[in-house]
Amino acid sequence: MSNGSIISSVIRDTGPESVKTSQMAMAEALRGTGLALDDLRYVVATGYGRVLVPFARDNVSEISCHAKGINWYFPGVRTILDMGGQDCKAINCDGRGLVTNFIMNDKCAGGTGRFLEMIADVLNTRLEDIGDLSLSSRNAIPFNTICAVFAQSEAIAHFRKGVAKSDILAGLHEAIATRSLNLLRRVSVQPDFAITGGIAKNSGMVAKIRDKIGLEPLLCDDPQLVGALGAALFASERCAKDGAPGMTVHYGYTDGTGDYFVAIDSSRCDGCGDCVQACPAGLLVLGREDGHRPRAEVREGARKGLALLCPGFQSCSSKNEVNCHSVCSRDAISHTW
Repeated sequence: MSNGSIISSVIRDTGPESVKTSQMAMAEALRGTGLALDDLRYVVATGYGRVLVPFARDNVSEISCHAKGINWYFPGVRTILDMGGQDCKAINCDGRGLVTNFIMNDKCAGGTGRFLEMIADVLNTRLEDIGDLSLSSRNAIPFNTICAVFAQSEAIAHFRKGVAKSDILAGLHEAIATRSLNLLRRVSVQPDFAITGGIAKNSGMVAKIRDKIGLEPLLCDDPQLVGALGAALFASERCAKDGAPGMTVHYGYTDGTGDYFVAIDSSRCDGCGDCVQACPAGLLVLGREDGHRPRAEVREGARKGLALLCPGFQSCSSKNEVNCHSVCSRDAISHTW
């Protein structure tokens, strides 16, 4: 982004190594812009593997980034259904694009982009065609489960019996839409409502969700870029002024689901350093960037293994009367995600 506008973007397959994937994506995004990596003032990484991106100065959870990104397109959005390749999330946000609540289906692949890719392969159909094909169904096949393994087996069985692809896909879309509705009900469905993530490009899925929820979902130009856009907006805020409101950096996760252990709100941190002294695990340091006042951050060497090093808020509080939470008068540190 430059001056509030998107000047380049790229979508590419995620490879087996996050570092290489991020480097290739950045190189492709820079191609033809006349810019080099060193010309970028600030880079924020988000999504899976974000703590491994070598050229990122900060990382922010994809939950926060989707809220920030959709707010740029539609400031009135209060409920987001993020339907990505590896999980689905229901998110509530405020008028500034800050997350107020969220829930995610982080334990099952059913209803994710990867699941639909598997079904498309089974039916020998292009992924980009399955949405429109599902809309042509005359007799949707009900599915007893949305478990990725069992639903795939059911789809294969129906296909071998000669059931139309459109009917199989319509049944699967119905099951996924029902699951998405249940996810949204666990937060709250408030207008305006938007769908983000790659599955938002699936016309059949969008239609099913619209019917279930009773709201017309807002869709931006490319829903698959919303998370990356949010990361760029966070980066822009950091460049614009010291201590940008709502700039919260998230550190650490246990696995692909993203169980974040430490979050530091830079707009609240005054750089006193008390948390650095109080942390029993010695995970925090004071950092200073571009002449700004110092702020607390997780030390570089601990970021990739934070899930193993940080005992978590409940455990730490039960064993230590003094910890990062108890000494921070501005409530800048949390373990909430």
